[in-house]
Amino acid sequence: MDDKLVSNEWHTDQYTSDQETSFIDNKNTNNKLSTQNELFLSEVLQGLEQTQKTLPCKYFYDEKGSILFEEICELDEYYITRVELALLEKIKTELAEMIGKQAIIMEPGAGAGVKIRTLLKALNNPESYVPMDISKDFLFQSCETIQKEFPNIDIMPIQCDFTQPVKWLGQQKHDNKIVFFPGSTIGNFEKASAIQFLTNMHDLIGSEGALIIGVDLLKEDKVLEAAYNDSLGVTEAFNKNLLARINSDLNADFKLDQFKHKAILNRQLARIEMHLVSQNEQTVNINGESFDFSAFETIHTENSHKYSVDSFLALAAEANLKSKNTWTDEQQLFSIHYLVRG
Repeated sequence: MDDKLVSNEWHTDQYTSDQETSFIDNKNTNNKLSTQNELFLSEVLQGLEQTQKTLPCKYFYDEKGSILFEEICELDEYYITRVELALLEKIKTELAEMIGKQAIIMEPGAGAGVKIRTLLKALNNPESYVPMDISKDFLFQSCETIQKEFPNIDIMPIQCDFTQPVKWLGQQKHDNKIVFFPGSTIGNFEKASAIQFLTNMHDLIGSEGALIIGVDLLKEDKVLEAAYNDSLGVTEAFNKNLLARINSDLNADFKLDQFKHKAILNRQLARIEMHLVSQNEQTVNINGESFDFSAFETIHTENSHKYSVDSFLALAAEANLKSKNTWTDEQQLFSIHYLVRG
């Protein structure tokens, strides 16, 4: 695939991803799909052909999905954002001392950039901030806001699937490369994919850099299940928006009112599972392909794996990363790890 960057006012020739970054054309009125949507279609069809139907969770994050997720982060039940922000505030000075001067801060899956503000304010003269996100419009809007707040920091966004490798293309070597990966997004990966992602980060940070990563901890059932089944229905809207996006981008005819959101804790696998449950027998058409659903059959849309501190560090070790420090909140709900090459 082409190694290229999105053209924008923050354009830089120092980073790229091993993927094409063509954007989804939501105004497409015929049956021909864009290059990006052809990949989207392939992954959707592959998932729905499985005995347990699945959809890839990375496609949650179009512009509407990104906005809905930011609303989820404000919910009372969704403790993750609130607890992690408080923990970041508590340890920010220590983090800044460990990071040092003139760091390049890279953030895969940057979203609205809420948490990065705490870190950027604490740092000593950071050189640049490189947010990465799959949603182009949401990414650029966030960058405009952050640039106004931090006018002396170069903001250089990359629209990409951050689960793929990102390369350093700078003409000069830069040792102090820091990847900031909050929000326990690592929990959305199955074990093999998590190790591959951590290995990509190991390669990106180099011998002198670090990965700062937030990891949600395993806890009692009622807290976890409430976080993913909020009373206002925002998580349900977020989950169903994936079907709406498939309808819009892939010429499909999902009837959103015939699916219900359900999130359950699978204690054996230490994960929350999100599903969409068909409310009756129905057939869904996607770009000429048909899929039959029985009543109460589910589409598995996302996993959120939970860890102990020890189990996560064991996972990181499989990517040749080791802990330089680990912090948790007083209630042991959440952890932040400072990882370096092993």
